[in-house]
Amino acid sequence: MFNYTRKARLSTALAAGASASVLLSVVATSAMAAPAPAPKPTAATNASCAATPGVTPTDITIGWIGSKSGPAATTFLGASQGAQLRVDQENAKGGINGRKIKLNIYDDGTNPTQQVSQVQKAIGDNVFGLTSTTSTVAMYPTLKDAGIPITGFSNPAFGTDINAFGDAGATTSATPTLANNLVLEKMKQQGATKIAIINHATASAAASQNALANLVPLMGGMTVALRIADSPAGAHDATSEALRIKSSGADSVNYSGYVDGAISLAQAIKQQGVTLKSFAVAGLSDPAVLKTANGALDGALGQTYGTAPVGVNVRAVKTFASAMKAAGINPYAPAAPLGYVGADLFIKGLKVAGKCPTRASFISNLRKVTSYDGAGMLPGKVSFVPNGIMPNGNPITCNWFTSAKGTDLVPDAKTTCGGKIIDTTTGKVVFS
Repeated sequence: MFNYTRKARLSTALAAGASASVLLSVVATSAMAAPAPAPKPTAATNASCAATPGVTPTDITIGWIGSKSGPAATTFLGASQGAQLRVDQENAKGGINGRKIKLNIYDDGTNPTQQVSQVQKAIGDNVFGLTSTTSTVAMYPTLKDAGIPITGFSNPAFGTDINAFGDAGATTSATPTLANNLVLEKMKQQGATKIAIINHATASAAASQNALANLVPLMGGMTVALRIADSPAGAHDATSEALRIKSSGADSVNYSGYVDGAISLAQAIKQQGVTLKSFAVAGLSDPAVLKTANGALDGALGQTYGTAPVGVNVRAVKTFASAMKAAGINPYAPAAPLGYVGADLFIKGLKVAGKCPTRASFISNLRKVTSYDGAGMLPGKVSFVPNGIMPNGNPITCNWFTSAKGTDLVPDAKTTCGGKIIDTTTGKVVFS
């Protein structure tokens, strides 16, 4: 958990925002008396609720789990702080049904064994549920078996497990025949015809890139020139990969992995004298990394992990960025908005779970939500209602791309929507 000083600064910023909201409310209601609000639950009324893990009459304890250490730590910087920010915002408004939210932080170290150990610790700590920002997937069977709700970053479980809710909707990575065509359409507009599809060796990255590779031949005028599914995680000597890209004749690259790895690859490609028409990088959202790339990423197509990029003229995004900056935390870090949205989604689940929340009511009622927008942070809306194709609802079919220009990441003028989920075995559109 981040230190007291940062949390105090964050809470101060929130308090100022809350004061402004109260003032606006007074002005708005001074001319006309509003109906008396229904009494809010208090500790006394909450005392009648049946015993539930993590829930008392006065508070609800949840956990955040992710990579505070290990090879993914730099990629997921700011995620736990983003989650804490959203919790603090809700607590500043009085909490949920008279209960304040407590957030415990668990570090999975980007390690499967440590992740399972940390989940067992969280269960021992009696948390109600978890929100996560991690690429490690070992914990999901334990959580599913115990009926513990979890929200978070795009891993296969968020497309299949009834207790798992993805920040940006259901994932398709659990179903290897399904793929979203949005980024390929964008690359095609940039002139991509022969694509090298590359990922580091994690389950989520491999699943999404395998599906993308299967989709390429269905796009028309595009082929897979090279498939690399075991790129080293993080910064590395990417000379051999660059040579393989050069010899394959690829004119474009789609990369899924840690941003440090993308920088290594881009620098090696530049050293080999290869000019790409399109270089799409998942998680490229922080303009600060462009300085370390020394121009190698110039022209790269940036994709967030599902949220609108910081820098767009969207009120919710600007509010998030201002609060993070006030707390001394970088809002551009690719996973920081994910931590925020993951916590917001958990809060949404607690709100719809009822005045006496249980894990079962959280799961069943959040599974009925149809128009979730991540507190305004998502570029589109998603539904968590199961459908005939995807058991966990629909994935987001919008993205807000950026382009690397010098040391700036310039957002597109508007969000790109109209993405289609395609079954690559049949070529049929199953969701749009």
